[in-house]
Amino acid sequence: MPNKKTARCEVAILVDAETGARRAAGHFVPDRNSVEAYVLNALRASYGNVVMVPFTCDIARTISELRALRPRIVFNLTEWVDGDRALDAAIAGLLDLLKLRYTGSGPDGMRLARDKALSKNIVSGLGVAVPRHFVLDSSSRVRNPGLAYPLIVKPQFGDGSDEVHGNSVVKSEREFRARVRALRLRLREPLICEEFIAGSDLYVALLGNAPDVMSPVELVIGGKGAAAPQMATYRLKNDGAFRTKWRIRWLPAKLSAVALKNIAQASCGIFRALKLRDYARIDYRLTSDGRIVFIEANANPDLHPHAMGIDRCFVGVKHADVIRRIVEAARRRR
Repeated sequence: MPNKKTARCEVAILVDAETGARRAAGHFVPDRNSVEAYVLNALRASYGNVVMVPFTCDIARTISELRALRPRIVFNLTEWVDGDRALDAAIAGLLDLLKLRYTGSGPDGMRLARDKALSKNIVSGLGVAVPRHFVLDSSSRVRNPGLAYPLIVKPQFGDGSDEVHGNSVVKSEREFRARVRALRLRLREPLICEEFIAGSDLYVALLGNAPDVMSPVELVIGGKGAAAPQMATYRLKNDGAFRTKWRIRWLPAKLSAVALKNIAQASCGIFRALKLRDYARIDYRLTSDGRIVFIEANANPDLHPHAMGIDRCFVGVKHADVIRRIVEAARRRR
């Protein structure tokens, strides 16, 4: 716990307790090469007193620690409570209750972005293309209301490509039923079933609250064949050997000026409609004829400097500048 005589800290970095450990002296140290370590170093380069605070199940202790520090702003890097990612919005709500300034989206934006069905319905209302889809509750009859195959079946409130694998794309009624049954054995939550859009994954990062739209990044899968991944699966994101095998790269997308303008307009509209703040990432599918189709929005996306390949966190902006701009965007909001 911080000493009560400690000067008010400039930035408190709120992190998941599993991302590091407390030293005997009481201060929390993040794991080496983690996003938390990179953000800590970036903040210390721009601000004076920066302290890392783990969010634990002992919420009273976390509150006490934050109150003792009296941070001018909290850099919110949390993703879950005791491993439950669906509770990330609750942490933002707690910071609101404590009347603390903090970076990133608030509870409303985090819930809207997490809901893959509701966010698509909102974005469709903006005139942006989305896959046709339907939702199966955990007790719903396993029935396709008429969408053409292939479909992709995944958790409605999933995060980080959880439960997204090669067999998530189903090509027949038999595969559809088998995939739903398999997920229901592990999960007791709704599933979203949507058209699988042929093409490549396109990522668009946004920074600030105007916001500024970064250059789109395309996921390029160099390896070919029936077994090649068709999208950013959980394994693709987390298995380096798998990425090497299939020659996975993230490269600046080669798009026309008109396409870039359309993407920027769509992304800004989505950012505002989903009540995102300070920074975000919008994921699209890019079809062979140049259409973009909205897949999902990411509130408080990964801030590791190499999140999408070497030095491809926010394309065109140095990592330290990204972190500083997020802090200043949050300060200006208040």
